[in-house]
Amino acid sequence: MKGALLAVLASLGLAAVQAHAGEEAGWQPVRLPHSNQRDLHSQRTGKNYRIFVSEPRHAPPPDGYPVLYVLDGNALFPGLAIQAQALEDRPDPNLRDSVLVVGIGYPGEALYDFKARAEDYTPRAEDRQRLPGREPPPAGGADDFLAFIEHELKPLIAKRYPVDARRQTLFGHSYGGLFTLYTLFTKPQAFQGYVAASPSIWWYQGYVERTLEAFERQLADQPVAARLLVTAGGAEQPAADAAMDDPRQRHMAERRMVGNARDLVDRLQRLSGRGLHSEFQLFPGANHGTNAAHSSVVALALAAAIGRQPSRDQDD
Repeated sequence: MKGALLAVLASLGLAAVQAHAGEEAGWQPVRLPHSNQRDLHSQRTGKNYRIFVSEPRHAPPPDGYPVLYVLDGNALFPGLAIQAQALEDRPDPNLRDSVLVVGIGYPGEALYDFKARAEDYTPRAEDRQRLPGREPPPAGGADDFLAFIEHELKPLIAKRYPVDARRQTLFGHSYGGLFTLYTLFTKPQAFQGYVAASPSIWWYQGYVERTLEAFERQLADQPVAARLLVTAGGAEQPAADAAMDDPRQRHMAERRMVGNARDLVDRLQRLSGRGLHSEFQLFPGANHGTNAAHSSVVALALAAAIGRQPSRDQDD
């Protein structure tokens, strides 16, 4: 009797395993269509980067595809790749656009490599005030990271794909937004479009101020042709009359994400006569994290609009 019972239990267990195996057999890993990735070692920074590329399916324009370079590629590239493909699938052929999306991330499964990005996306600032009792993460690698993009990554992309060197846009969020502003202020000719989403101006207000003053003097002698979009989420900063009982509310009030971004654009708009066209966009209800998704939509639109006929901008 005992042997028969064991046999029945064994058969039931085998049947369950087989049923589970049958159910699992139909599942497959999700793949992102028309996209590729590779790891790339930088001689300049000494780091390895994971490079993601979403390839347009339509033939390139005569001068090549416009390119959107997106920082924090592990997190932000997949959504932008899908958006870029949807942009090519518009029913009206006259409204279709093909944009080559290049994500710059880091090896591994994590959406963010916080230590690496903190170093790569921040400028040198030896006199930056440090918080007492806290050892800050490595910082100050922006010079080398920009050199990696300019002298290692861009040539690699241009060798593999037909791209238009006069239609290139950089998109970064948070620290990535700070790096986007740093690039505009220090090497404005590197890109023609800049999208700084929730830029971490708070990281070192004094550095941004000094760099901006130098940038204004530079434009007086050497105008540029560039577009800047700075975005923020309405929920990134509490209202002026909000109660500050919550430590998080006080923290957000100190960082002043919305006010800093708006003030920066107000100042930069005075430089429109020198070739820089600046705009601020607020996404009501968006917090620091969700503003990245909102901003990716407008970043792709700006990348497509750079260098094309004004009539197309109005149709969109």
